[in-house]
Amino acid sequence: MKRIITAMTILFLILTGAAFAGDRPITIDAFLNPGGRTLVIAHRGFSSRAPENTLAAIREAIAIGADMAEIDVTLTADGRVVVIHDETLDRTTNGSGNVAEHDFDEIRSLDAGSWFAPRFAGEKVPTLGEVLDTVKGRILLNVEIKSEAVDRGISDKVAAAIRDRGMTDQVIVSSFSPTALEQMHAVAPEIRTAVLYNPELQRGDDPVEIVHGLGASAFNIRGSRLKTKMLRSCREDGIPVAVYTVDKPNKMKHWVKKGIDAIFTNHPDRLLEVLEKAPATSSTPNLVPAAALP
Repeated sequence: MKRIITAMTILFLILTGAAFAGDRPITIDAFLNPGGRTLVIAHRGFSSRAPENTLAAIREAIAIGADMAEIDVTLTADGRVVVIHDETLDRTTNGSGNVAEHDFDEIRSLDAGSWFAPRFAGEKVPTLGEVLDTVKGRILLNVEIKSEAVDRGISDKVAAAIRDRGMTDQVIVSSFSPTALEQMHAVAPEIRTAVLYNPELQRGDDPVEIVHGLGASAFNIRGSRLKTKMLRSCREDGIPVAVYTVDKPNKMKHWVKKGIDAIFTNHPDRLLEVLEKAPATSSTPNLVPAAALP
């Protein structure tokens, strides 16, 4: 009986993913001009099913039917843009030390999968270019620039990688660093950016002022920090809001009911299931106007 239930659950998720994949947005405008259901953003890829920030996690996000994948990028000692979250190699590879102190070839030789599960042994730390090539035409991408690489010219390199592949309409760049967003807006104004809100880095708590002041297009915020007045302000100004990182179904239901534009999650399968069961009006942001917010 347990095997039957498990098989049925897997089948449901496959069918749900296939259904949403058919409705998957083609360009970043689907996020910037909300009017449909809450978008599913796979945080560091499908990071509860495969090692975070690897091509395996990205492929899993595509397969399940997520709308967008999110990755983190920084620079190696020799200036290559690689996909990894931490400043150090210790947690997600079999190496150690700061990423910025190792050349690309050194980092490339490391195992970035065994820590997660034996079947991912040999998974590599990918480059931004490899991720872009993997997602092109298949899923949208949120590229988060890590603050520690901002002073080393990473914004120019990220912009070049996106432009070279003709993907300016499929990628949005985010960062906690105001400088990173300013740099991106200056070197590639056609590439949309999103503020990653941190009250210690951004002055004030008016998201509209912060977003416009940095030339950005969207506002990403930890769910526990999002106040009703902030959501109302963004709604009135047409700024899409995404909350992170939401993994519990009851929290997902809460944000979907409020008409949030997008949710970052390590469990896109759970969010897809929540959206599949949600009333149509609950998953349509435009049906929850600012005036209706408590």
